Amino acid sequence: MTVKLKNIRPGVLIIADAKLRLDPGETFETDALSPQMESALSAGRLARMDGGDDKPREESTSSAESRREDITDLTAAEAISRIGVEKDPDKLKAHLAGEKRRTVIDALKKRLTEVEGGAG
Repeated sequence: MTVKLKNIRPGVLIIADAKLRLDPGETFETDALSPQMESALSAGRLARMDGGDDKPREESTSSAESRREDITDLTAAEAISRIGVEKDPDKLKAHLAGEKRRTVIDALKKRLTEVEGGAG
């Protein structure tokens, strides 16, 4: 059975065990899911695509959106990447209140300054 998957991250997704490099929004088909593909699906980095309409299934989208709200489960590099595209100062402040990693805190402060137009 062929499965169609899509990178729903805002950045490049590497799936090393399948030798894949996916740009944001890129889709691909596979006959078997590798362990890293399964992990990316459960973490909300990949979405299964329905039949032929090229839209992620609802449960994949909603789980990905709920995971996007919490950066504490991400690696520092992934969290910083996610912060770089965030435009809502309230979300950035909320992340800043709960974050403990120095590199992520620095990225949050920098992005918050950018979003608020230098006022801070």
